[in-house]
Order: sequence, then structure tokens, then C-alpha cells
Amino acid sequence: MNPQCCWHLEQIDPAQCPYLLEEDGALLYDRQQRILQRCLECPRFLEDVEAFSRSDGDMAEIFPTVCAELLQLRARTKQLDHQLAVRDREKRFLNEVGHVLQTSMDKDEVITMALTAVTAGKGFGLNRAILLLVDRERQNLEGYLAVGPRQREDAWRIWNELAHADRSLREMARMLFETKLPEEKAKFHDLLQLLTVPLSQEDHLFVRTLNERRPRHILDLRQETDIDPAQIEALGVTELVMVPMVSTDRRVGLLLADNIINNQPIADEDRQSLETFALPVTFAISRASLYERLQKELRNVTEANERLKQQQEIILRMEKMALVGQITANVAHSIRNPLTIIGGFARSLIRSTTEDDAKRAYIESIVRETKHLEEVLQEVLNYSESMHPTFDRWDINQLVTVVYAGMRDDLHENGIDCQLELAPDLPQVVLDYKKITYCLRSLLNNAVEAMPKGGSITLHTARGHEEVILTVKDTGPGMSPEEIKNVTTPFFSTKEQGTGLGLPLCARILEGHNAAFEIFSEQGRGTSFCIRFKL
Repeated sequence: MNPQCCWHLEQIDPAQCPYLLEEDGALLYDRQQRILQRCLECPRFLEDVEAFSRSDGDMAEIFPTVCAELLQLRARTKQLDHQLAVRDREKRFLNEVGHVLQTSMDKDEVITMALTAVTAGKGFGLNRAILLLVDRERQNLEGYLAVGPRQREDAWRIWNELAHADRSLREMARMLFETKLPEEKAKFHDLLQLLTVPLSQEDHLFVRTLNERRPRHILDLRQETDIDPAQIEALGVTELVMVPMVSTDRRVGLLLADNIINNQPIADEDRQSLETFALPVTFAISRASLYERLQKELRNVTEANERLKQQQEIILRMEKMALVGQITANVAHSIRNPLTIIGGFARSLIRSTTEDDAKRAYIESIVRETKHLEEVLQEVLNYSESMHPTFDRWDINQLVTVVYAGMRDDLHENGIDCQLELAPDLPQVVLDYKKITYCLRSLLNNAVEAMPKGGSITLHTARGHEEVILTVKDTGPGMSPEEIKNVTTPFFSTKEQGTGLGLPLCARILEGHNAAFEIFSEQGRGTSFCIRFKL
């Protein structure tokens, strides 16, 4: 028998065998290995074996059988090698991804890592991954994030960049999470919106897959009738893998994956790996979502605790002020009548005394000090009566104008230049005209006393958001933070002749009006008292 092939030669030339590869140089001189590794795939070799079996009797007939068995074993070995490679890939990137999934409490970081693993060449290598999450408040299966190229041109650019950067899976996920996540969300915003499905639509392909907890590998999406044609068109693929994500009895979401760019078929091994991979991802997303809700509840509790603390401080302060008011009212009423009698007699005496009388100076001193004590007494009584305002609707600009007109001469005598900046068309405010007038006069007197050498005062009104704002601004020396903190505390005063009740009484009155009272001051540049009346 004349062989048609080169298998019988101990040494061959590369041109004699078309099945040898570039790396098979050693096989040119090794006949046995050449037969085992390459000749079994050569049709001419198989023809020689067949011819040999016909010419050499029964023993030779076993060669085709041996060759067929050997080919099957080689095919099986290749399949096992592929499965081993798949398992090795799963092990490597699950180990890499696992660290993030087990340690991160940030939901976006977990999701970014998972979708990067699905689409990266060092992971599953699929073209696109889309995650739909269950929104329990809106009862939707909502498009949350998609990762992958949107256009074919983008794909080549991205893949080229990744190939040159040679980043690890974790590095790629970290870069996407820290720098490109908003861009990725915006890129697929319309698609994610379109893929959102109400959970009540139980016959929809997405919801049904999630409820049945059964992964689906759809080869022709166009044949599916339980999905909106617009959603099929938006997805732009025929083959799609869907993996439900369920943690115990809790539905978390649905993972979609496809090869929209290269249209390569999705292998069963990849689909099975996705199912395996989805389990830890589901747990990590569920845990991160739970942590996110706990953080939100913690913030709510902290804010509620802070509001409760503020309310307790207000109640405690009001109790103290009520007690102070009661005491001062009792003291004031006890000394009011004797003081009135002393003042009355002194004024009678001064009218019956001549200018050159040696006692006139003493009597004038009694009248002056009595008047001062009466003013202090009236302030104390105003403080004790401030808990019972009489409300009505008033024009705040008119109130400011009237108070300014009444104090204009005093301001001028003290060298104070006063400017009115009143906003037109302000709505009327519900207030006690008498008490707010007292507040404004007190603030102006306070500003005048702060500027003994003269200065400037601005009365400004404006409309804010559901409020009317009245501001009294002076160019005085300003107050320290400690003074601002204590200025509304009863009997706190930095003046030798002050009662320490003016600003505390203002604060008390404004509190009764549910109006905010704010003090802004900068030492050396002046102070602004801001009152915010709610509409």
C-alpha cells in the first residue's frame, strides 16, 4: 500500500502537512507525537488507515475503531478543558468580586462591581448588562443601571481603551463607580425608563421571570408575546439572558445580559455562571439596601431627637420666663402705688418752689429718678403682660413708618441717620400692633444706645417665602458671640442703667407671634436684628 499522507515518514518538511501550526516545529522530527496530535485530524491519514484495514486482515480493522474512539476522547477532553477554564474563570473573578460584595455597604458600588464583572473581558465578557430593581414604594420593577457600549463605535473605543489600560476587574469597577457612574446612568436613562414595569403586571415577561424565580435564555426575543414591542425594539437584540435576583422570600431585581454589539451566541456555560454569580450579588444588594434604609431611619431618629431636645429647651425656657414674669409682676404692683405717690408729691413740690430755692435741685433729682423708676416699672409690667397678645391684620410698612415718625426727633438729636427701605405691596401680617410697636421701638433704642457718637440705622422690609421680613440694621460696634447668645436672657445687660428686659421682652413677644428672631452681628461693623413674620 502506498500512503497518501506523510505519517509514515520519520522526518517531514512543513510544506508536506497543512495541519501543522507554527508552534509545531518539534513535531517535524517526532513521528509518534505528530501522529497523535495532528494526523488524526487529517483526512488523508484516515483514508490510509481505511485502506490499510482492507489490505491486512482482521487485526487491521481495529485501527478505524481505535481512531474513532481516540477522536471522541479528544473531543471530550477539549470539552472538559473548556469547562475547567470556565470554572477557573468563575473562581478567579468571584474571588475578586467577592471582596467588594462582602465588605461594601454602598449599593451603587456593589451594583457597579457586579455589572462590570458581567461585561468585562476578564469577567463574563458579555456586551451589555442591565439591572432592574424592585422599588417597593412605587411597586415597580424599575430600570436602575445599565453598563456597556451604546453604539458600535463606542464599543470599539471602550474595548481598545481597556485593552491598553490592562486594568484588573476591581480597578475597572472602581473607576466606573468613582468617575463614570453618573455618565453611565445618563447614557441609558431612556432605555431604563422604558424597561420599567409595574409589579402588578404579573403577565409581563420580566415580572413573570422574577416571580417564578426561573432564569430564562431567550434565543429570539421577537417571538415573545408578553413583552411590549417598544421594549423589544429598545433592547435591540434577539438573544437575551434573564436572571431573577431573589434573597430568601424577598424579590430584589432582575439581571439582563446580551451581546448587542458582536451578536455572538451566549454559551450555556455563561448562562449557568451568571446564575451562580447572581446569588452573592443578590445578597450584597439586599444587605446594602437594608443598610441604606437603616441609615435613613437613623437620620430620622436623630433629627426627631434633636427636635425633641429643642422643644424641651423651649418649654424649660418658657417655664423660667413665666416664673420671672409672675415675680416681676408682683414686685412691680407692690411698688407702683408708693412710687406714684412719691413722684406726684415731688412734682407738686417743684411747681411750688422757686428757681433759686436751695432745695429745688434735690426735688428735681427726686422727680428725675422717680420718672426713671416708673419707666423701669412699665417695662417690667410689659414683660409680665406679654403672654396675652391681641392679634389682628396690619400693614407692617405702616407700623414701621409710624414708629419712625414718633422717634425721628430722638434719632436726630442723637446724631442718627435713619433710612427706610420698604418693599411695596407687602401682604398684611397677623400681629399685636401695640406689642410689635414696642419691639421695634426697643430695637431702635438699643441701636441708638449702641451708637453714642451717632451712626446710621436702616429699616428694611421685604417679602420672603411665605413670610414678611423686617430688619433693623445699625452701624454700631457690634456684639460678641457670647453677647448674642445671652442678649435675650432676662436681666442680662451690658449697660450700667439697663434693666436687661428690653430684648428678652422682644424675644418673648415675637415667640408669641411665632415669628423668628435672628441676630447677626460683626464686631466693629454693626448689628442686624431680623424678624420673620409667617404669612
